[in-house]
Amino acid sequence: MKPGVYIHIPFCEQRCYYCAFTVTVSREDRYEPYVRHVIREVELAGWSEAPETVFLGGGTPSILKGELIEQLLKSLPAGASEISLESNPGTLTGEKLDSWRRAGVNRVSLGAQSFHDEDLKAAGRLHKGSDVVADFAMLREHGFRNVNVDLIAGLPNQRIDLWHSNLDRIAQLLPEHVSVYMLELEERSPWSKKAPDIPEDEQFVLFYRAACERLEAAGYVHYEISNWALPGFECRHNLKYWTGVPYRGFGVGAHSFEKGARFWNASALGEYARRLDAGELPIEGREILTREVRLDEAFMLGLRRTTGFNIHTVAGELGIRYPSKWFARVEELQGAGLVAFDGNILKLTPAGWLVATGVTEDLLWPTLLSTSEATP
Repeated sequence: MKPGVYIHIPFCEQRCYYCAFTVTVSREDRYEPYVRHVIREVELAGWSEAPETVFLGGGTPSILKGELIEQLLKSLPAGASEISLESNPGTLTGEKLDSWRRAGVNRVSLGAQSFHDEDLKAAGRLHKGSDVVADFAMLREHGFRNVNVDLIAGLPNQRIDLWHSNLDRIAQLLPEHVSVYMLELEERSPWSKKAPDIPEDEQFVLFYRAACERLEAAGYVHYEISNWALPGFECRHNLKYWTGVPYRGFGVGAHSFEKGARFWNASALGEYARRLDAGELPIEGREILTREVRLDEAFMLGLRRTTGFNIHTVAGELGIRYPSKWFARVEELQGAGLVAFDGNILKLTPAGWLVATGVTEDLLWPTLLSTSEATP
């Protein structure tokens, strides 16, 4: 498969309380110089291969003027079949949407998080629920037929009836793709300094089960733990992350994966710009993926996909044989109703999705490589 390209836009109007990404609240006059630096990075990298997918994420790419988005995409070889752009409700205009379409953007992700103002205020969002509906209508009016809507479950004091209402609104609007994230308190987020009153684990289970049931009833295919799509509208770019396909990241803090190694850019805007002004790539660190890391990621990413993965393909790539005690562990998890295994494909059951991290750890611990046999 052809690689994907990710472009990071770090600018936001305000940092949301739950956000731990590489973002900054900056003046608008810093946007254009940053775009010039990203284009310079593409040039220095000598990137000449036409990517299959491009994803502009952040941050809030939609706060940039349309012509800056056009400049960024023109710096890459043409031919991508899927070009996604993340946007926040309240930042869209007809002029921007027309510019995005000229640039080739054909998939827009709308960071709704909720359709209810009390949820949005609790999360530190600037938009209103009415902005989500208005911007979704604007996207349709300007010809966008591949739209994702993000929702967050488990916001402080979030009520289950409002969560059901969010899912009902999705069923009415029918975006092509829906991402549902369970709220997590990340160390770098503002909430890490003062934890809010978030729901108990039992409530998260109710939120997640409601999403599974309501979205399936609306015709969505549940293809990854947090992602649903109408048939044929799975996010092709994100599938690369989940299936080990190479990708290249450009921009401050962006990560890349190729030739068995992962590397990442400087996470400070000043250092990122300084390196590029000096004619250097802004790569800050590099990691060669060991066999153990590759095994961990094969299980973690494979089990996130609802179709699971072939354990023998992984074993062949890493040169191992699974010990009998590992198959006994799989049998125990099957008996508990957490995994399904047909001798080749291992996947989580709906009950397993709710405890995916624990099940994955149970399948890898003690370290599977330390108990496996090497293939001669």
